[in-house]
Amino acid sequence: MFVGVDVAARWLDVAFGPSGEVLRVSNPEGIPALLERLPSGAVVGLEATGTYYRPLAYALFRAGFRVYVLNPAAVKAFGRSLLRRAKTDKADARLIARFLSERYQDLAPYQPSDDALALLSVLVRLWDGLTSDWVGVLNRLHAWEYAVPGLSGLVRYVPSTIDDLRARVLREALAIATSDPVLSSWLQAIRSLPGFGPVLALKVLAYSGDLRRFSSARAYAAFTGLTPRLVQSGEARERARISRVGPPRLRAVFYLAAVLGYRSSPEYRDFVEGLMARGKPRRVALTALANRLARAVWSVCVKGGLTKWG
Repeated sequence: MFVGVDVAARWLDVAFGPSGEVLRVSNPEGIPALLERLPSGAVVGLEATGTYYRPLAYALFRAGFRVYVLNPAAVKAFGRSLLRRAKTDKADARLIARFLSERYQDLAPYQPSDDALALLSVLVRLWDGLTSDWVGVLNRLHAWEYAVPGLSGLVRYVPSTIDDLRARVLREALAIATSDPVLSSWLQAIRSLPGFGPVLALKVLAYSGDLRRFSSARAYAAFTGLTPRLVQSGEARERARISRVGPPRLRAVFYLAAVLGYRSSPEYRDFVEGLMARGKPRRVALTALANRLARAVWSVCVKGGLTKWG
């Protein structure tokens, strides 16, 4: 049986087949009861919805079910191809079940990250969120200080409190990464590349997951969404753009690393300026360098070295 699950923050809509019964359970409290309802040998598909899918995916894997975590964009495109009229939680669950039944042979089953990598991912995402909050608080308090002079003490206290928490979370993330043999070796390998400091290296690990699941540097670069996407039909041909199918924050990490590498590495600078000399805009040239850096990261971590720098 192909089971589709529409994941939300507070509940899970579970379709037992493309046209079968749809059961709603709370997320994550209802997961144990759901595991008891699933028939033996069921194949379960669910979309990668933020972090809300993780408890169910991990529980299904531990219970011995075959699990597929699906790209929401692929499921959405599949739904458009069917010209479906209704979009509800129940309809989405049945759509996922149908998508899985027709496409599962071309998909890779879900494999959970080990505990250290999963915890590192949570901490880095928390650090990113705290950084956004910290900047937002600074901006608001700066404006309020002029309107209400009595807030000056609060203006000094709140940002320092958030900043202290950011520093603690970052220390914990670094401690986890350096205490695990595999993550520690990957962290050192990434930092050996120009443009990567400890924070960017941690972000690469957190947003990439297990790098060993990618079969090649090209496959990893495609995951980041930094590879070109060519659109051509008949005589019409669009200008090539990156696919943007991967995690946006991971692409941002590689672009920032490309900017820093361009400033610090003569080899990287020659690469970027060579593209610019051939008429490429600076941003496009830096994006091409970011693509090269993604391939370099996979090579130094998984293969243990580079056959060429990118």
